[in-house]
Amino acid sequence: MALFGKRRDTTGDAIEAFWSWWNDGGSGQVAMADPESGTAALLDPRVHAIDGGLAWEIAPGSEAAHLLVVTADGDPELRATARRWLAAAPAADFVWSYADSRQPATTIGGRLLKFDGHEFDLGQIQVGVRRTGSRVDVTVYHPQLAQVAEEQRLGVCFVALDTALGEEMTETWIGELQPVTVPPLDGFGLTGLRAVVRDLREEFTDDDGGPKWISLQGTGPRGPVTAGAQVPLAAAWAPQLDQHIVVAVPYRERDGDGLPSEDMVAELERLKRHVTDRLEEQGRVVAHECSGGLCLVHVYADGATPAADQIKAAVTGWPDGTVKVSVESDPGWAGVAHLRG
Repeated sequence: MALFGKRRDTTGDAIEAFWSWWNDGGSGQVAMADPESGTAALLDPRVHAIDGGLAWEIAPGSEAAHLLVVTADGDPELRATARRWLAAAPAADFVWSYADSRQPATTIGGRLLKFDGHEFDLGQIQVGVRRTGSRVDVTVYHPQLAQVAEEQRLGVCFVALDTALGEEMTETWIGELQPVTVPPLDGFGLTGLRAVVRDLREEFTDDDGGPKWISLQGTGPRGPVTAGAQVPLAAAWAPQLDQHIVVAVPYRERDGDGLPSEDMVAELERLKRHVTDRLEEQGRVVAHECSGGLCLVHVYADGATPAADQIKAAVTGWPDGTVKVSVESDPGWAGVAHLRG
């Protein structure tokens, strides 16, 4: 545990050092540097001092002249670090804005993607989509894809979708991604895929702009299971929440299938709201599952905060037995993958 805390402190120091340099003139140096060589010489050592796995890029900004992106580059272990880098950023101005994931390109037509010596016109990409619960599985075709080594084709597809949708939308709403060398039936371009994903996001957004909840049923080792989960249930939605806290709550009042009675459902909901209040925006209840007299409440929290201790204090005194709280690092939200609708 001491080593884990030490890593966080070191990362925090490197983030602070980056922004101190940036605010003391580094931003001007980068803006004036030669984009082919000087920019990398300035940014590489400072970004990699935070973590060697982080990637960066400079893109045109939508409201500022330049957008500086520092990204986990698809590594779930680094998403929280990139988000903490962004949280410490200065306010955007007319020269610089900031992001912790690659943003979607303004236009698709005529945009070229360079990958391992090949150039792909993104306007020639055709996709096929299949809705799978709250995500879409996508097949990707491009006339030149067959010229790329088979093991590299998936990388081309991910970069193409990141360009069209942005990293966050790709990781949140895209399920299985498959390169193909034959055009899909009823295929359409990346602009159409943008519309599909936009509609999917709107479907699962509540009136307050937050995620909607869905109900799930199934069978587990304890018998019938009733569950609920937010959509999206994806780490990219809140990458700073990298700690999985499971609150195991016993209940005595149950129906013939071992599921909580109507009155007990109301008591469990009150407990979830109490946990949410005690988190003080350091985390969020994202799912629950009840079966055979036990309800597991899944919380994801910022591991750099005392959220776990606050939850342990919040659940003392439960009348139906001892509530157990377990904590683990889970930046990819693997602990709730089985509850994704």
